Amino acid sequence: MASKFYYFGFGSNMLARRIHIQNPTAKRIGAGKLENYRLDFHTGSKNWLGAPATIVPTPGDHVYGAIWEIDMCNLKDLDDQESVPEGVYTPISVPVLLINNNSNTDFKSITCRAYHLTNQPKTILHAIPNLTEIEIPYDRQPSHTYLKVLVKGAQETGIPADYVKWLTGLKHNGNLVDAMEKKLELDDIHLS
Repeated sequence: MASKFYYFGFGSNMLARRIHIQNPTAKRIGAGKLENYRLDFHTGSKNWLGAPATIVPTPGDHVYGAIWEIDMCNLKDLDDQESVPEGVYTPISVPVLLINNNSNTDFKSITCRAYHLTNQPKTILHAIPNLTEIEIPYDRQPSHTYLKVLVKGAQETGIPADYVKWLTGLKHNGNLVDAMEKKLELDDIHLS
């Protein structure tokens, strides 16, 4: 049995300070690109006061995130963090392209564990340009704090700048989670 596994973090777990809270053995391998999925948000999280991120199969779309190598001793911790026992998230295996940050033409595919919401959103909203705030339902909006964590994690991981810019412009519900703002040092992160 392998002593380590690869994990694709596309939400708050792009940020090292966040993933290390419950998974201290996580070592970032680099930025990754998951083809034929989209990033979306759905339902609600009491911890984040808004909709958490998920990945949804969507031909022609892609999601960037962090590829982590984690000791098997933290697998249960990661499952617990993602509320797998409560049925909130479901673990899946996905092929993620490891991006050589010096050149986006050199890719290596790595099979990673990832998690998607058990209750997936049925419609595509966040990818549609010029949607008004009213058109994105509250249960599809991440909190201000959660979105800042995604932006900081994407910057830290070396995600392409156009994707980071897209993240900063996503509609959020305005909710702040003061404890996480301080713990994850989010003061310097600004959203559009």
